Parts: sequence; structure tokens; C-alpha cells
Amino acid sequence: MRELNLKEIIEYAEKIELESFSFYKKATEIVNEPEVKDVLSQLATEETEHYNRLRGLLEEGKLSKEELEKTINIEKTLLEMLINTDEIETSFSALDVLNIALKREKNTAKAYEMFKTFTALDDFALKVFEDLRLQEVGHVNKISARLKKYE
Repeated sequence: MRELNLKEIIEYAEKIELESFSFYKKATEIVNEPEVKDVLSQLATEETEHYNRLRGLLEEGKLSKEELEKTINIEKTLLEMLINTDEIETSFSALDVLNIALKREKNTAKAYEMFKTFTALDDFALKVFEDLRLQEVGHVNKISARLKKYE
């Protein structure tokens, strides 16, 4: 178990969003199909928006120092497992990339769901985590719809 405070959880969530942004940027360089490339580009943009929203929690003073320092016990390996997804290679097809992206988005939604269970967190932070979870579920739906075109 590891003790994390709200600030560390937000920073961890920022890391998730930055990694997702990097994933989608790399994916747009690999994929040749214009429709899939467009979806991946949209997702990269949305991940940047998620990062900015989390950054705002820390920079805009919406959470007090006391709220940011509240601690929660969490299994560290659980955090690492939640977003650990396969890397993509230049030889991957659009289908391969979309399947990995789907796994990434499902895991990210689970991470935000887990963050919401921390009852010691501020209501405002909980609402942000819920909003981000719902947006990740939207990403899952967007990717799933694109994958159906391969069936």
C-alpha cells in the first residue's frame, strides 16, 4: 500500500492523459486510413483537454492546500496496472491500433472510477473525476463504433 494525497492523484491522472496524448499522436503517424487517423487525432485533442482540466485543478485554486494534502491508501501496483497497455509499432494495422486504444480507454475509465471511490476527496474533485470517466467512456464508444466497421 502507498499513501497518496489528492495532489499526487491529480498528477498521476495528468500523466495518464499525457501518455494517452502521446499514444494517439504516434498512432496517427502509423495509421494510413484517413477515417481512423481522424478519430485518433480527435482523441489526441481530447486527451489534451483532459490534461488541461486536471492542471486547472492544481493551478486555479479551486482546491485548498488542505484538500490537496488529504491522503488515501492505495495499492501502487493497481495504479500501474490500470493504464499499462501494449506499445504500438509502425508495422501495426489500424485494427491493431484501435484494439490497443480501446484497452487504454477502458483502463483509464476504470482509473477514474477508482478515484471516485476515495470518499476523503473533495466533492469538486470527485465531480471532475466523474466527468473525465464519462468522457473516457465516450472514447470507448467512439473506438468501438470504428472497430465495428472491421467486422
